[in-house]
Amino acid sequence: MAIRAAFFDVGDTLVEHWIPTEETLVKTRERVCAAIGERPWLDEWLDIRDLEPRWNVSLANAIVRRADDRGRFEPEEARQETLRWQRAWFEERGIDTEDIDLDDLRSRMCVPLDEISSPVAGAIDALRWCAERDLRVVLVTNTLWRGDVEALEDWRRFGAADAITGVVSSHSAGWRKPHPAIFERALEIAGVDPSETFHVGDNLIADVWGAQQLGIRAIWRRTDTHREMREVRRANGVVDECEHPSGRLLIHREDAVACLACGGPTGVRVRPDAVIDDLTELQAAVSRW
Repeated sequence: MAIRAAFFDVGDTLVEHWIPTEETLVKTRERVCAAIGERPWLDEWLDIRDLEPRWNVSLANAIVRRADDRGRFEPEEARQETLRWQRAWFEERGIDTEDIDLDDLRSRMCVPLDEISSPVAGAIDALRWCAERDLRVVLVTNTLWRGDVEALEDWRRFGAADAITGVVSSHSAGWRKPHPAIFERALEIAGVDPSETFHVGDNLIADVWGAQQLGIRAIWRRTDTHREMREVRRANGVVDECEHPSGRLLIHREDAVACLACGGPTGVRVRPDAVIDDLTELQAAVSRW
């Protein structure tokens, strides 16, 4: 069946080379202060690290534990409720937010991507190449603060918004990849069936495994970390209880996924439909489809 749509992850797929965290915090502070001024709790808020509830187990371990379950993987932990989490954070500290628009505060936390990162080689050309072939381009991105509006504005600033049909952020969808709901929203926007699209992403589980669960072709974009393919081991060998963070996984051999954090196997098997190192390779990867 012909390809009619192209889905793309954003962070470390379309953009990379992030500036240091402390520089991003300075920019974020400026944006927030412009809206609400200095507040006694502002530094604690900007240093927030635990807004999202933690998973009981990592994605990799969750998938292994359901190995005998052939149903859809719809983890409740993938639910995203940024505004509720914000409200709870302030309530727990007894901070009055009557004079604060929490949704505007969320938006102010989104420093434009062109100020903190740069496009991956070939990224903008790849978006345009897809659009020129009448493919419906949809960004499918896990975010904490960015909604669909802010994510599209990033690409307007990059000069490529005209190539994008739509955006599905996890904030706006209410679910994070690899939950099927976020991909199904993208399919709805594009007006296509799963067999008529492909998804490009750097995360083997959230992007590749998640897309393939719905029958969407998946292209794995290997980052510098993945390409190093080095096994990192602790002094006492492989750590059996490692959480296997999904951003630190690689294909060790064939379709067996290994963990860079501990050097051990995860028990998950993923076979991308194609593998690229940057977006200059996309055309060659998908032309056969």
